[in-house]
Amino acid sequence: MSRFILAWTLLAAASAAQEVSSPPTAKFQVRPLTVGDRTEIKIESNVELDIVTHSLQEPDHDIKRQLTYVRTMECLQTVEAAGEGAAPSLRVLVATAKLQRSGTNIAPVTETSEIESKSYVVTRGDKGRAVKAENGEPAHGDAGGLGAWEDFAKLLPSGEPKAGATWTVDAAAISALVTIPDLPAPTGTFEAKMESLSEGKAVVFFTGTLKGKTAKGFDTELTIAEGRLVFDTAKGRPASLVITGSLKAKREISQKVSKQKELKQVDEVVGDVTITSRKLDVKAEFK
Repeated sequence: MSRFILAWTLLAAASAAQEVSSPPTAKFQVRPLTVGDRTEIKIESNVELDIVTHSLQEPDHDIKRQLTYVRTMECLQTVEAAGEGAAPSLRVLVATAKLQRSGTNIAPVTETSEIESKSYVVTRGDKGRAVKAENGEPAHGDAGGLGAWEDFAKLLPSGEPKAGATWTVDAAAISALVTIPDLPAPTGTFEAKMESLSEGKAVVFFTGTLKGKTAKGFDTELTIAEGRLVFDTAKGRPASLVITGSLKAKREISQKVSKQKELKQVDEVVGDVTITSRKLDVKAEFK
């Protein structure tokens, strides 16, 4: 009898040890948005930049500047339409939108964006996400990223991954989510990992690089050193998103010049502008 009890005890202990050591799993189901759903979004970003202007005519006299941007924005998102199988239509009220600027020869100043206290309609179609003012007119540039936070699902894994699981994310699919909404054709990948699963929260850690040319002609490289998405598995919605990284951008400077024996002017490169970040932090909270 004693041998049986000992064997049963060891078997139970081994089974318990296996249960404890097995990584937890969670099923990732993003809750579909329904009409009337409301989400409060708060976004803060802090970017410090070094800007160097180089002239080919005076190669030893670069012009160097430093700029710091601190942006804060609070929005209220309301779902206005949500058909089965169709992307929902969102109304985003921008309660506050402030920008604090400072830098070389620039005294600290806080400005209010044109989008503050205004509402915008966000829709999705074959050509992607579109943001317009309530009256249907094109949205101000500062409104370009509104609704991009709904791309969070593209960071999530499929199935029921365990803690420690890894997967690859197409960086182009979430370019607006990571604060660069004006890259027409971005490329790159992010490596994602299930960092933890506990108390109804899943933490997705991701790193990687996004490259492309901005609408203003800057060859840009954004590197995410640490990104963390906290997903509420019970609510099926994001709780927070934090990003720390770096930015590099460069654009040639051209001017019209007249060539000898030619009757027309041509573009000639006379220098370049290089932008490098010293700090790039973004934090978003969802309630």
